[in-house]
Amino acid sequence: MIRVETELGDILGESHPHYDVFKGIPYAIPPVGDLRFQAARPYSKRLDEFKATQFGAVPIQPPNSLESFFNVTPTHYTQSEDCLTLNIWRPHGTTDSDRLPVIVYVYGGSFVNGHSALDMYNPEHFVAQHRVIVVTFNYRLGALGFLNWSEINPAWDYNLGLSDQQCAFQWVHDHISFFGGNPHCVTAMGQSAGAMSIQALLCHPKTHNLIHRAVLLSGALQWMTYDTSTLKAQEFETLKQTHFPSIPWTALSPNHILTLMAHQQVMYGKSKGLEFLYAPIKTSQFTNHFAHLRLPVLIVQTEAEGDIYIKSEKHTLDPQQFQKVAERNGLDVPHRSQIQTASQQRDWITTHYFHRPIATLSKALSTYTDTWCATFAWSRPDHRDYASSYHILDVPFWFGQLEILAAHGLRLRAHDYNVSQDMMQDLTTFAQTGCLPWDAHKIYQ
Repeated sequence: MIRVETELGDILGESHPHYDVFKGIPYAIPPVGDLRFQAARPYSKRLDEFKATQFGAVPIQPPNSLESFFNVTPTHYTQSEDCLTLNIWRPHGTTDSDRLPVIVYVYGGSFVNGHSALDMYNPEHFVAQHRVIVVTFNYRLGALGFLNWSEINPAWDYNLGLSDQQCAFQWVHDHISFFGGNPHCVTAMGQSAGAMSIQALLCHPKTHNLIHRAVLLSGALQWMTYDTSTLKAQEFETLKQTHFPSIPWTALSPNHILTLMAHQQVMYGKSKGLEFLYAPIKTSQFTNHFAHLRLPVLIVQTEAEGDIYIKSEKHTLDPQQFQKVAERNGLDVPHRSQIQTASQQRDWITTHYFHRPIATLSKALSTYTDTWCATFAWSRPDHRDYASSYHILDVPFWFGQLEILAAHGLRLRAHDYNVSQDMMQDLTTFAQTGCLPWDAHKIYQ
């Protein structure tokens, strides 16, 4: 057990030979009861001898097969609306005078799934080898996090999940120095919906002084317009009146909310995760461009992003539905002849949902700030689960969690570890200095 004295009270964590970890620290008042549909509010109660040795409950969410695949530990995660907690990993022996750079990781999951207790996001190997502190946290998901509740009741808020994220970054800014971190050297790092969230935060003035570098993995933000968010809220309200007419909104159980989300998904049809029913809502609070940014950015894509969405011929979307989803995403609608086979659909997704938007984002950012770009192209064609460098496969490499790959029968080679070490070193250098020792587009393979 290790003790950190903070202005909130003493926080007790676990001490390991090469790292310390503090789990389940509340950063916001639990969003329950009257606060269920309100923006996050900073946790203000004193933490007297808070035992930070267990992850907090995970956000309310539907099942997700990727969670079990990218998790070595067979664990049942308790879901709760009281989920706004964060976790801190630091090198063993860190003191409050060290002022180490801090990485705050924002998980992805289409704004519907994800949580900070997954093995894939555990940075213990990374922190044990590098002088960096890593923070992970939970934020509200799905309708509870990203529905426009203000359209249902003017006293309620919208972008609740984003408000959670802002609150977490504010907590880091205010308190990470007690753990040996530098509040003025914070790197926001996120994958997919996590990367999109960071882009949204960077467009909000409330977050400008909380983030000093950004690492964006496999995600270019596509805002939800306010008009679309209004339509989605009206649909949700109609579904509620149909299925649970006698239950007040604040009395709906988490399962009731998940049921309504499932019904709303049926209204739009299958999308293979390519269409976000819930996402950050664009309002006048957010700037329209990155001209104000003066922070360095690392942008990374995987070589075959789309392969995770269409794994085989039996997983293809009906071409007509594929077209509808592309149109609702504001993309040029492909001709049916371009999206008949699994290979065609995978390639189209990779190009139009990821590589082109990411290239546009990179160009926009590089106009105003220092920007580095890279592609994760590692694969093992001899193994069916890792035959291509698909969306999310890079994440275990950033934090050195290659045992996740080995758990599915992959025999790890020295080269695999070398790729991960290279990525971790670049991440460390970027977090420490805001620079990288290469100018051209780098390939991790």
